[in-house]
Amino acid sequence: MTEDGTKTAYARIGLWFNAETGHIHLSLPGQGLSTVIDTATSKRGHPHLFNKLAKMLRDAGKPHPAIVEDWKAR
Repeated sequence: MTEDGTKTAYARIGLWFNAETGHIHLSLPGQGLSTVIDTATSKRGHPHLFNKLAKMLRDAGKPHPAIVEDWKAR
């Protein structure tokens, strides 16, 4: 997973969106599952990461939440 001589690790993760809960789920090799939501005040909240993951799902042709294009309007 890590290339020798670098500080960078590359991991293959699984992503899917649960429309009922509004969570993006992540399956992390050797670490299990986690979730991210777009509410900053939540324990699982990280709006910026949520939006990036939503774009990854969209670009892969998978179900995804609404994408924030204009953060000032949010």
